[in-house]
Amino acid sequence: MFSVTEVFDIAIQLEENGERLYRMAADQVQDESLRAMLAWLADEEARHRARFVEMKRSTKILAAREQWADEASGAILQSVIGDHAFSLDDLDPVTLQNEAALMRLAIEFEEDGILFYEMIRSFVSEPDALLQLDAILNEERQHVDLFKKRMASNPSLAKNKVASPASAS
Repeated sequence: MFSVTEVFDIAIQLEENGERLYRMAADQVQDESLRAMLAWLADEEARHRARFVEMKRSTKILAAREQWADEASGAILQSVIGDHAFSLDDLDPVTLQNEAALMRLAIEFEEDGILFYEMIRSFVSEPDALLQLDAILNEERQHVDLFKKRMASNPSLAKNKVASPASAS
């Protein structure tokens, strides 16, 4: 079972993984515009991580007063995410050298984060933390759009289009 603060630990880990992924990819790619985009995204993920660290700190104060809610929401989250590790351990470095594969991986990674953040949104009651979480969600959606636009603008990548969540349903 996860506590609410452990949920924020997962969010922090997701952002650290995103930053690491984008920095590793930026070191591997040859295209300067892609390298700049990946470096910017890595910085975005670092900013998100810092915001989650602050939300976790704020939530710890609230959770101390509402331990039953902390435990209940953690149990619900555990049942939803199960053993999903949100890890980059299985990442094949070759993927980072193939732009189409990298775009698909990045979109999948961002969309997994969006789903997770939408799920934890219902556990956040502090108004400022909720505003910050919504801002992060919007930024993560913009990241997905950025990758999809890059794929659409490059004919060799456009062959490998990724369906949007809305069109997949």
